[in-house]
Amino acid sequence: MVDNVVHSQARGHETRITICRPDQRNALNRDVAEGITAALLTAEADPECRVIVVTGEGVRAFCAGGDLKAGADGGPFVQDPADPDHFAGRLFETIQACRKPTIARINGVAVGAGAGMICACDLAVMADHAKIGTPEVKVGLFPMTIVPPMMRVLPRRKLMEMFITGVLLTADEALRYDLVNYVTDSAGLDDKVAELVARIAAQSPTAIRLGKYACHALQDMTYPQQMRFAETLLPRMAQTEDAREGFAAFNEKRDPEWTGR
Repeated sequence: MVDNVVHSQARGHETRITICRPDQRNALNRDVAEGITAALLTAEADPECRVIVVTGEGVRAFCAGGDLKAGADGGPFVQDPADPDHFAGRLFETIQACRKPTIARINGVAVGAGAGMICACDLAVMADHAKIGTPEVKVGLFPMTIVPPMMRVLPRRKLMEMFITGVLLTADEALRYDLVNYVTDSAGLDDKVAELVARIAAQSPTAIRLGKYACHALQDMTYPQQMRFAETLLPRMAQTEDAREGFAAFNEKRDPEWTGR
């Protein structure tokens, strides 16, 4: 899929979704959000796709936050106050709910909505020159729509410091606080992403799909509820074609041939 703001390309078992607004530092607007959402849903339905990579065009920015425009009252936001639904929130929910593994390829600065997308993804690889932050307080706002995905990733005190000071994290700080999995130099960014894609693509798509489903369901349950859910799901997973193939391949000392069923 190609349009003027989002490019989606299948590359073997990887689908790469790229925000294509380098002159606007890949800022998020409705068209971008809807383009990424459509590309995610298409990749999720593609049986050849095992991993989805989200990134920005160029080396300056992954996503420089929301594309703020002055409303009729002069405020830095265009939104119907009578309608709480917002395209950014829907985008984060779509990424979070995706049944296939998602990797944020952080090629440059990621602030506001960019930070939210990173936290909504399963994994993240960051170039060492990039920074991540939530500078909304500098324009009199608070990053409301990105609070939910970021709260699930970052320690509370560091998160509050980011929110109320607007200070950006360096790549080393992002790694230290588990906001990203790996930091590389710019030249090694694609190699590290490719390494992760290959590792994931070699595993059972069914196990990953059901595992992601379980992890998202478990995180808001009490501990006893988590145990009951896990106990119920495990026998179901053992009945899948991939589980039977995995057991057979292990016993026969060969590589498994996954069907994704």
